[in-house]
Amino acid sequence: MDRILDLLKFEYGIIPNYIIPAPGGFSTKASFRVASVDGNEYFLKIYDKSLPTTRPFVERIDAYMPVLAWLSASPNLQGRILTPVSAREGAYQIGRDDDVHVLFLFVCGEAPGIHGITRKQTMELAEILALLHETSEIVPFETTGLAEDISLPFCGNLAQFLDNMGVENGALFDIVSPHAGLLLEAAHETLHLSDTLRLGYSPLVLCHGDAHGNNVIQGERLVLADWEELRWAPVEADLFIHAWHPHESTLLETYTAIRRNYRVNRELLYFYTLRRRIEDIWVDIQRLIEESPNETETIKLFGLIRQSIEGVQALYRKRRK
Repeated sequence: MDRILDLLKFEYGIIPNYIIPAPGGFSTKASFRVASVDGNEYFLKIYDKSLPTTRPFVERIDAYMPVLAWLSASPNLQGRILTPVSAREGAYQIGRDDDVHVLFLFVCGEAPGIHGITRKQTMELAEILALLHETSEIVPFETTGLAEDISLPFCGNLAQFLDNMGVENGALFDIVSPHAGLLLEAAHETLHLSDTLRLGYSPLVLCHGDAHGNNVIQGERLVLADWEELRWAPVEADLFIHAWHPHESTLLETYTAIRRNYRVNRELLYFYTLRRRIEDIWVDIQRLIEESPNETETIKLFGLIRQSIEGVQALYRKRRK
């Protein structure tokens, strides 16, 4: 804790009154709520850049945080998205050994969760996404480094793992091997769709990329948080998340009611939904085999892999009706 106190004081000019643990995203090593002696409150996130699944988020900080700062100050989005705080020298990340620290203004409230988000909150989220996409048209500076990654390396990584997986993988083998054929088909289809659908098929906007119920905070207004995936992509790279919301049709209906001139591309929507399922499966497998999670984390990851496989199955069933 002394290291955090020193960092806040010397890098940000903040004298804390208290620092307490706070919930953070899956990519964070730790996170804290910080109350300063001048009455302001902050949210501190710490990433471990040595972890393979965390490193990509850390590498993008300098690209997306200045854009997020501009978006959070824009009239349309002010108070509706998380606001980053820069250090004294203007940097948005402060590194100490393998730990990387980023700071935001604290939003007092609760995350409803993927299954707990209400219809009203879903409508508010759709409005935030519509405003984000429209604000993208007037970004006044270069946004180098925020282009969508079109290589989809996780598809090849998952396929290679499935081809070489054996009983030595233990419980992971038991969970994944019965569905290896399905997952290989889905990985190959994702790559095929990326070639035929994405490039040049739809205008690009700034997308949050992960706008489910765990990444919103209900305070006085709904606030969209966790912007690690901020990137230029088609609108559907945000709207696919409707599949993660209990009021899925509400998200799309509200969005299209606000942006009446935009027609949702259903093929792109399917592509991004399938892509996310495959990416989630690979990332969770990677965490199991490369990051030595503890027993509690391992059990959670097994559950997430099962859920994602079921998501692929459900998507295929719906597609083939």
